[in-house]
Amino acid sequence: TKRNESKTSYNRLETVVAWVLNESNGKCEYCDKPAPFKRVNKRPYLEVHHVKGLADNGSDDITNAVALCANCHRAFHYSIDRVARIDKIYKKIVRLERE
Repeated sequence: TKRNESKTSYNRLETVVAWVLNESNGKCEYCDKPAPFKRVNKRPYLEVHHVKGLADNGSDDITNAVALCANCHRAFHYSIDRVARIDKIYKKIVRLERE
């Protein structure tokens, strides 16, 4: 079956993404495990997550973004303990600022 959906996308600053990925040194900033694989460009695969979402008026800045493995990224969005995860990441990563 086919369905039509409407979705809002946000323009993200590539400089923020690049800085956060570089800062992570190839490790998830939440669980500290190495990226699960390398991209075709040989760089570690991690996903940049905005701690306060852009849809919630969070800033697209290094003070609001972390590099996460895919499992941790999904957990930040969908886990039952997502609020505790947010609190932990704010305590762990000194560059982050609560918004």
